[in-house]
This record gives sequence, C-alpha cells and structure tokens, in this order.
Amino acid sequence: MKSLLGVVLLLGVWTLSPQIQPVTPVVLPESFNAEHAFSAVPPATEPVLRYVAGSTVKVEQLLGEEDKQLHRPTLSQTVTRYGIEGTDLGNSFEHAGRVYFLFGDTVGRLRHALDTIATTDSNDPDSGVRLDFLTSGGDYLTIQPPGISMGAFEVPVAGISLGGEVYVAVSTNHSEDRSTDRSVLTKFTPPANFQPLRTISQLPEGHFVKFSLHIEPGTITGLPPSGPFIFIWGTGAYRKSDAYLSILPAAQFESGKGTRYFAGLDAGSAPIWSEKESDAKPIVQNGTMGDLSVTWCKDLELWLMTYDSRDPAPRGILFSYSRTPWGPWSEPQIIFNAVRDGVVGKFIHNPQANPDDGLGGPVIEKGQANLQAVHGGAYAPYVVERWTKVRGSELSIYYVLSTWNPYVVILMKSRLHVE
Repeated sequence: MKSLLGVVLLLGVWTLSPQIQPVTPVVLPESFNAEHAFSAVPPATEPVLRYVAGSTVKVEQLLGEEDKQLHRPTLSQTVTRYGIEGTDLGNSFEHAGRVYFLFGDTVGRLRHALDTIATTDSNDPDSGVRLDFLTSGGDYLTIQPPGISMGAFEVPVAGISLGGEVYVAVSTNHSEDRSTDRSVLTKFTPPANFQPLRTISQLPEGHFVKFSLHIEPGTITGLPPSGPFIFIWGTGAYRKSDAYLSILPAAQFESGKGTRYFAGLDAGSAPIWSEKESDAKPIVQNGTMGDLSVTWCKDLELWLMTYDSRDPAPRGILFSYSRTPWGPWSEPQIIFNAVRDGVVGKFIHNPQANPDDGLGGPVIEKGQANLQAVHGGAYAPYVVERWTKVRGSELSIYYVLSTWNPYVVILMKSRLHVE
C-alpha cells in the first residue's frame, strides 16, 4: 500500500492503471479439460460451512527481519537478504510450480514506495513459509511498466498465469479522492519487463479497479460459448463498493475482446451477460468493500470469497461461499476482527498502549515522522489457494493479511466446519 495517513481504525488498502499495445491470442493451458466439468447445479444437499469460533490464528509474519510479536527471526529475513523492511497486500497466483505474491508500496532500500514480487514453493504453510523476492540488476525487482504511473497508492492488484505467460494487473492514475483510479493489464516477462496492454476499468463508473482473477476450472453451465473463461470479481470505489463479476474468454485475455458483465438473473435464475460495464449488477452487496479474494476449493466444488469490511457493514474480515461464480453467495461470516480476537497490541500496533506494545514500525511514507502514532489495521485478506485444505469435516483456509503498523504481511489461518 502506498500511504494511508489517517488510518485510525482496523481496515485498509489499494488499486490500478493503463496504456494500449497490439495484442496476440493467449495459448490456453494444456491442463484445461473442458470435458472434465463440475456441476453448476447444486446437489440435493448443499454443504454448509460454519466458522469455528476462535479458530483464526496468526501462522507467521512473512516480512521483515524479526517477528514483531514474538521477537524472533522471520524465515524470509527480507532486510538482510533484500533490503526490504516492510510492504503490504500480497494477492497471489500460481506459475511454474510456485506461488507468486504481488506486494504493494514497499519500504526498502530503493525507497519511493515501489511495488515488489515474491515467490515460494511451500506446500505446507504450518511448517513455515520462506519468501524469495524477484530481483533485477542486483536489487529487488520493482513493478514499473513504461508510461504507467506507479507512485503511492498505485499498486499491483492481481495476477494470472496463462499458457506460460504471466500477467499482472495494476492500479494507477491515483488521485486523492480516488475518482480517477483505473486498472491496467500488463504482461510480465522476466527478469524485469512489464508491457502495458489495456485498460480494464476506470473510476468513477468502473467496478473492477481492485479484483481477483481465476480461470474456469471446468465447464460451468450458464456461461456463453467460447470458453474457457477468466473470471474477474471486482470492486470499484475503494472501500465504498459492492462486489461485481465479469468474464472473458481466456484466448482473448490480452485484448479483452468478448468481455461480459454479470447483469442479474433472468426469470429462470440463469445469469444475464451484458457487453456494457454500466449494466453490471452486484453479486455481493456490502457497500464498504476494498480488497477481495476469490479462490476455488476443488474438494468441495465451491468458490470461496474473503474481503475486508467496515462500518456500517459488519467490521472485520468476512467470508462467503458459492456454487457458481455469480452466486447466490452465502451469508457472510466474520472470520477475523482485530478487537474481538484480541490482537490489537499483540501484532497490530495500538498507539494508546501503556506500556508501549513495541510494535511500532516499519511504517510507510509520512507516518515515518512519528511511527508510534500510526494505528495499525487489518486489510487485504488474500487466500492462497494451494494451501486450502479439507480434512474430514473441516475446511482450513490460509490468507495473507496486511497490518499497516507494523507495515508487514501476516499469514493467517481460519477453520470452518463442513456440514
């Protein structure tokens, strides 16, 4: 994240930008099998997921040199290894057998709140996760597409791997009132080339400035022809939005040709798809969404959604699930609330703590003038799909969580009972 100045309560985070160049069709992944479909029709008995009260725990601090709460070295040792003190966000995707994390404004040796990318090959988060940051020219790689502004509050939003190519969407064109923010798709070619492709969405009318990406895991009834599709679940005005859904053929991901927007249900409860973003209808109504994450749980054949929420909606990190990408989504459950779960003063800084809780810093930008005065928060709950586990009658999800002060990313775990 870039710079949040007056964040005084427990949730926060950011968005994206563009330019356009000739595009080529995407080669579809060989692993996609249109014949291996899952049913979009709910079975006779739906699984019911219920949050296990008190089950949310911090697994580890992923960033920095020392765990601020436990006063012991982190596995990633990012200061010694890369000169990175802290960062936020961490939306993830799979590529070439590793998990890629897209981090926001970074406090580090290069300054200027530039954005970074890290990877891991860990399959067992309970055994510890070590992040390896991508590097270029002897320093950590920063996301700087030519002609695209990547200053404060202009950050990577989501990424996806298609046909061996990596795509990173960013938010850009930031203004103080966020009325001009927009999202832009880029193609990332290692070690350091980010090619701007197209604008995805733009405020004040856009609904996909922050979003989550996923390829269709199998043929889903209710979609137009020409799949497989890429699903985009998005939010518009930051922390003032509902959740929306758009789709586009994976073969046209670079060009955006064939993009359709969920525009409600017809009389037979089938989805309506429109070519106009202005026709988009919410799939989840909340009114305060900023960052959201949608992943696929193949064991339960369910889509899982997490997002940060604030007053007047329920405050905290919320969880919901659905059989289909458009819903109906289950009633949201609060899986984390910093006050309820008693973590303020433990791994989220409380400026009023007496004695001092020792959690202050690192912080970003202007907050550095008085890091002890910056209240911590909890935002950007991005689930890491490969770590989702179903064992017996229990679902465990692992997600990164940003804490603002200290300006680091925490790995969290929540459990839900499967009925």
